[in-house]
Parts: sequence; structure tokens; C-alpha cells
Amino acid sequence: MRTGRLRWQISGAVALLAMAIFAWLAVLADPAAAHQDAPAGHSGVIRFAAVGDSITQGDSPDFSTGWTGGLSWVTYAKSPTLVFAGGWALGGAKTANMAANVKPVTADVLVILAGTHDLAVGVPFGQTVANLERIAQTAGAPRVIVSAVPPRNGAPDATVAFNAALRAAVLAHGWTWTDATAGLREGTHYVPGLTRDGIHPNGMGAEVLGKALAAAMRQAVG
Repeated sequence: MRTGRLRWQISGAVALLAMAIFAWLAVLADPAAAHQDAPAGHSGVIRFAAVGDSITQGDSPDFSTGWTGGLSWVTYAKSPTLVFAGGWALGGAKTANMAANVKPVTADVLVILAGTHDLAVGVPFGQTVANLERIAQTAGAPRVIVSAVPPRNGAPDATVAFNAALRAAVLAHGWTWTDATAGLREGTHYVPGLTRDGIHPNGMGAEVLGKALAAAMRQAVG
């Protein structure tokens, strides 16, 4: 009886060793497989892309590679479970510039914060919406979040009207709307101490914005 039990134990050990060898050989055959990210629904990790202007780029040394600065909201949205997958942002960019430069990206969600410069130079709103469509289509993320633009202390009423029209367009497209800039506003102006110039958030403002967008992404992806 002891001999039979010993044989069973030896057989089990051999089986486990064989499984380990096969797994090791599989990694040798495809080293990248050992480092692939699990789907967001299984690992809890959300990969996000971002497209925008200076409010998104901030002072980032190399935005597209994820080297973001203290004036970029992306810096404060990133975490072990919210991983920045790339995107495009540049100071002064209008939505047409974004649509022309964005590239496909592997991400669970795309965040677009755009329109401040379109509004400032009088781009027709229909053209802004068409550019947003191109951005979303090119990036290719399954979920799209579009945020209200921040206050402009020099043109508060125009900014409020733009955000109202933007919200309606976003909902009509089946995208997710978020007023992530609500925490930056006091009435129709910036909260004192959260802006550099009445248009752009400072570091504290960028943090408020980043945390709000992080919450929106988690809610959208579920």
C-alpha cells in the first residue's frame, strides 16, 4: 500500500514538472505573452488615451510617450489602474489640428477635451463636431468621453453656450459627456487660485481636472 501511494506521489510530481516545463517553453516561444496586459474587465486596469490642446498637454516634456508635466491633467489621472496609452495634444491646437494628427491607439477609453481655441477664433460649431467625429473614429477606442471646456474669464457667456451645445452634440453621438471642469468654476469664472491666466488651469487646477476625469473614466468603463 505504501508503494502504491509513493508511485501516486511521484506521478503527481512528474505531471506538475511537465506543466511547468511546457509553460516555460511557451514563454520562450513568445516572450511578449508573459507581459501582455489583461483585459480591463478582468484586471481592473483601464487604458486611456487623451486628445486636446494646452489644457491637456500642459508643460509635458513628451506627451505622446506619457512623459507628462505638472500642468497636464493626465498626470493626475494616471494610476496603477488607469494607464495612459497615448494620444495627441498641443498648445494652441484647434480640433482640426487634433483630427489631422491623432493616430490609432490601443485603449479602453478616449478622453477628448477640446474646443477652447475653436471658440476663440470663431470656428463654426458644426465643423468642430465634424472634427470630433474624425478624432474618435481615428483613435478607435470603444468608449469616448468628451469633457466641457474650462472657463474663460474673458468670455464667460460664450463658453457656457459652447458647453451647452457641445453636451447636446456629444449625447446625440452616443458618447459620454462629463462636466469635468465643474470643480474649476465658481459661477461662470475660474475658482480663484486654480488658474494661471483665466483660461488655463494651474497645477492645482490641473489636479482637480485630472481627478474628475479619472472618476469619469472609471464610471464609463464600469
